[in-house]
Amino acid sequence: MNPPPLEDRPDQPVRPAASGLFPAPPQTHKRKEGSKIRNLHPSAQAMIICKQGTGNLCRFPLASPILARTASNLAAAGGRVYNMFNVCPSCGLYRVDKTVTEPAGVVEPAPPYVQPDLRQVTRSALAACPHCGHNHPFLRQPLLLVGGASATGKSAILKQLTGRVTAAVLLEADLLWLQEFENPTDGHRRFFETWLRLAKNIGQSGRPVVLFGAGFAVPENIESCLERRYFSRVRYLALVCDENELRLRLLARPAWRKSSQQRQLKEQLDFNRWLQQEGPNQTSPLTLLDTTDATIQNAADAVQDWIARQLEPQAPAAP
Repeated sequence: MNPPPLEDRPDQPVRPAASGLFPAPPQTHKRKEGSKIRNLHPSAQAMIICKQGTGNLCRFPLASPILARTASNLAAAGGRVYNMFNVCPSCGLYRVDKTVTEPAGVVEPAPPYVQPDLRQVTRSALAACPHCGHNHPFLRQPLLLVGGASATGKSAILKQLTGRVTAAVLLEADLLWLQEFENPTDGHRRFFETWLRLAKNIGQSGRPVVLFGAGFAVPENIESCLERRYFSRVRYLALVCDENELRLRLLARPAWRKSSQQRQLKEQLDFNRWLQQEGPNQTSPLTLLDTTDATIQNAADAVQDWIARQLEPQAPAAP
């Protein structure tokens, strides 16, 4: 169930459609007799859609052990789990613009089922619905972003780190790239909001997200997003390269990537130059990593070290 664009978000309770994936919802969140899914809870922060039986909605608290067991059972049985984070569990409205507060001194360890080497301190925060005031507790994770011009090493480094870095979920931003983003009228706002919404929901499993994508090295693209408020901090790493070396790398790329076209070449060189000159002066400053003379292995090691430093637990704010 894809939410409508930000500008078209209805200020009405979100209900499943009467056809397609979701059948018409019952008046109560009860399953029929004989169902193994019980202990339904009205203050839902997640939805379980069961393919068996009628497929009616079952709601549970996000941190409930019932949800964890049921989700596991459903996954084994072919069920599907959806986290409706932006839907208020009290009034049912879809609101991204919730007020986020982080009580001073409140820290929580990762859930006990997380492997010991993945455990870290994460902060509890509250997202208050602007319509009804309901406070929705959630894990406010950090968000790490690795960007840079084409041919500076983003994809190659991500490939090296996949499987090596287990304290976070590493993702390539181009996974969600669609043709509709080619000529945006909003500065790719929907693209960045979509990624932040996905990273926020992934973070509720206990691990933060590291995104690799060119435009994610520009703080202005991220700091203005509505979804930005749900992250405890955002850190930026920009891969840069000597201009002559970058030109050679771009010209050596396969023709289908169009990197050798004059316009593309100029855009990437200008972007690389901007990161080098203006990146450290941004309101949210960038950390620069020069990959000119680095091997892929050495560059990957440097990015892995940067990720580890950014994920070190931070002391809670003073009251």
